[in-house]
Amino acid sequence: MSGVLWVGRMLFAPNLRVREIELARRVAAHTPVFALDRSEAVTVSDNSIRARLKMRWRLRMASTRVLSEGPVTRFRMPVWASTGPAFCHWAARRNNARIAAMVRRFGCTHVFHGNPFFFLPPPREQRDYHVHFDVIDNFYDEWPDTPLGRARKQFLQSAMQRADTLSACSHSLCDYAHRLTGRASAYAPNGAARAEMLACPAGAGLAMREKLGLKDRFVVGFIGNHRMAFDGMEMLLQAWPRAHQLRPQLALLIVGPGSDRLAGPLGLGPAQGVHCIGPVPPAEVAAYILACDAGVHPYVPRPVTEDATPLNVVEFSTLGRPMLCNPLRELKRLAWPNLRFAAATTDAWAAALADPQTFAPFDKEALRASVEVFDWDRSAEVVRKEMGL
Repeated sequence: MSGVLWVGRMLFAPNLRVREIELARRVAAHTPVFALDRSEAVTVSDNSIRARLKMRWRLRMASTRVLSEGPVTRFRMPVWASTGPAFCHWAARRNNARIAAMVRRFGCTHVFHGNPFFFLPPPREQRDYHVHFDVIDNFYDEWPDTPLGRARKQFLQSAMQRADTLSACSHSLCDYAHRLTGRASAYAPNGAARAEMLACPAGAGLAMREKLGLKDRFVVGFIGNHRMAFDGMEMLLQAWPRAHQLRPQLALLIVGPGSDRLAGPLGLGPAQGVHCIGPVPPAEVAAYILACDAGVHPYVPRPVTEDATPLNVVEFSTLGRPMLCNPLRELKRLAWPNLRFAAATTDAWAAALADPQTFAPFDKEALRASVEVFDWDRSAEVVRKEMGL
């Protein structure tokens, strides 16, 4: 009997690390999955050295135990956390010994890796299990000329080279993995729970608009995790007052963790058309999108955003909404008919938001055909077959 030890970003918890959760749940329909869960330990309140040292201590001192059983069994174990050039390989050797012990404990035949930090799979001749590496982002190119950047990139390159099989969540990341390893990656893009989202009735969106007092507004939505330094929230909110002044009908609906991170300090609220909703259950995301006339994706252009397939864009596109985005490389490559681009400046975004033509009608049949493959069921099947399960 096969089983998969699932080592993602160790954020296997509701509303966090959506990709690894969605893929794991679907793979678990075919074979048992045992997922490393250290979500509370790697959630830091700030980016200070003290907070990060505290996180590393919590990871190291964890006890080995099963947290919950099921198709996806969640477990905990100590993890040595070092991302610097001096100790990353030393820490990885200790973590790999723990991984091997968990493989034996749960009777796994495969290990899924989506974590580029703390785990470096042993060479093929030193293990008796299959390793699959999932490439989900590229942030090492942001500091390529520093000792730390070079060391981390080399660590990631070694992890991908040692894996038996590879997948990546975008065309750009498939290219990135090939540049680093000379190997092909299975294209398993970020997706949406299409069947569930498309089954959400239009009335749910209308009811949401009524509930939020947005019945007669042109509602622009920004849904996701808004606690990232590169999420573009600052630029969006700086552009908003000018756009709202030019087009008072506009309303901005920000949904997800950290949605009120900047609006309050900038003095923006319902009076300025800005409505911040905190985290919501994944099952309610479709209703919030249906409550919107359009979506925005203002992520700042940089390697980690340029190469990604953003969930925010996939989900809004699945439900046929136009989107205003920064001209990110992967989005330009996809060239979906509902995507409109503005230069990544406050002035350009203020003008684009205020212009009704930005969200003009588009070919919805062409969009439907383009986004059909961006489905978690399909991507999980790609990963499962690539792993030989």
